[in-house]
Amino acid sequence: MTKSQDVNGRGLFLMMESGIASVSFRGKSVEEILAASAAAGLDGVEWGSDVHVPAGDVSLARDVRRRTEAAGLKVLSYGSYYHLGAQAREEESDRVLASAAALGVRDVRIWGGSKNSAEFSPGGWDSLVAEGRRLAEKASEKGIVLSLECHNHTVTDDWKSAKHYLDAVGSPSMRMYWQPNELKDEAYNLAAARALAPYVTNIHVFSMDGDRHYPLAEHAGRWEKYLAALDNGAPHALILEFLYDDRIESLPQESRTLCSWIQARAVYPDGTAHKKI
Repeated sequence: MTKSQDVNGRGLFLMMESGIASVSFRGKSVEEILAASAAAGLDGVEWGSDVHVPAGDVSLARDVRRRTEAAGLKVLSYGSYYHLGAQAREEESDRVLASAAALGVRDVRIWGGSKNSAEFSPGGWDSLVAEGRRLAEKASEKGIVLSLECHNHTVTDDWKSAKHYLDAVGSPSMRMYWQPNELKDEAYNLAAARALAPYVTNIHVFSMDGDRHYPLAEHAGRWEKYLAALDNGAPHALILEFLYDDRIESLPQESRTLCSWIQARAVYPDGTAHKKI
């Protein structure tokens, strides 16, 4: 939790932190992302392994952590592209966990396979569960929590499948991110948020219908419901992912909207809710 104040100077605790996923700006450098994030008033960055912090480059991970903290920001999580069920070598998971440790993060995003949940055979499902258990045990030894990406074409494409998988793995070191499914309606996404709230670590934030992106403010009503449903009493990071126009210049605008949602859900030290004025 971070501290803030209301308009009367009373102390508040913010139950959520704000951030940006570096994959949103793959063409920008680490320094450009840090400068933009700090200027926009965000709390931190989720660094991705695809461009900015490749898995296994521990020296680079340490340097990115140092530069992030020097900019007054936190490394919120590590967005890896480790896919369960891809017959990955043991060394690949070791590289991901080593980079995560060098970044100083608890949460590491991984992917729940590379096909829809309905396409898994019974044997394929059992294999995926066994792999998840092994990897969760390894992560636990390093104090790391693995979080499945909430995405189509993976085991989390449907909330019932996601919950079934996490229950089957049965480890507190295997959890998941949440994000609305842009191909489903608000009712589905709200049901998903309610059902998966106990398993959710961080939240990827964007506004989409189908393949069309919108500024966050246009879906503020939806997100108010989602965040209420996802409130499980634990701190979350709300991480912006893929801005509506893909321009880093729009980050201040989207950050203001995001941070207003976080401020509105703040609590006073006695646990009472802060009412937005």
